[in-house]
Amino acid sequence: MPNDRLLQALIFAESSGNPKAKSSKGAHGLMQITQPALTDYNTLQGANFSLDDMLTPELNQQVGSWYLDSRIPQMLTHYKLPDTIENRLWAYNAGIGNVRKGIKPQETQEYIAKILQLMNQP
Repeated sequence: MPNDRLLQALIFAESSGNPKAKSSKGAHGLMQITQPALTDYNTLQGANFSLDDMLTPELNQQVGSWYLDSRIPQMLTHYKLPDTIENRLWAYNAGIGNVRKGIKPQETQEYIAKILQLMNQP
């Protein structure tokens, strides 16, 4: 499901395209990879990346794309939730637990709307 337009829109929303971006919550790089997402990747993919490695654009996109395109769909399927772009973005931004509980903070609603708008720009 994710395509180049979605990934570019997500990168812009997450980091404004800054590969060295770090959030106050500890997320790193273009796709703002968090430690829990990176731990999932390392465990399930047999890798040993650190958060500092997420400042390398290619590695960051590898992990972020895997999380968006593989891991989140697995979790949505496990919890019998629809695998839609909106649900993937919701889980990416707010966590699968919030999707399961139906909790969509205003920040997440704005995040999803921003990415969908960016995707649809010519």
